[in-house]
Amino acid sequence: MAPNNYKGFALLFQEQNRSVAKKLGIATLLMFTLPILAFYIGYYVLFTQKEEPLMWSGGLAVLFTNLVIAGYVVSAFGEEEDFTEEEKRLMSNKYGGGQGDGDEAGPRVGAFKQRTD
Repeated sequence: MAPNNYKGFALLFQEQNRSVAKKLGIATLLMFTLPILAFYIGYYVLFTQKEEPLMWSGGLAVLFTNLVIAGYVVSAFGEEEDFTEEEKRLMSNKYGGGQGDGDEAGPRVGAFKQRTD
């Protein structure tokens, strides 16, 4: 097995991964701060007149948590593909001989095993 020169967070600091690291950092920061802020603002400002302000504030915090997660997922799926058509063709040839679904390079055990009968 070849030694791995890049471990853990070092992968995020490579040039091709910086935009991903930035998105992950922003999402992590928002995930930590927004629900807590929403909870306290809801508890002490918005829902003071409600019968159960704790419940309403918790619901608001959950809502903000889900909004951060949804925003991260949408931004992740909105990323442009970094491969050129030439690179895609080369990968297709390398892993599939330019034909089929690339099963020739896949694993040969379990559910991934290709039947030959």
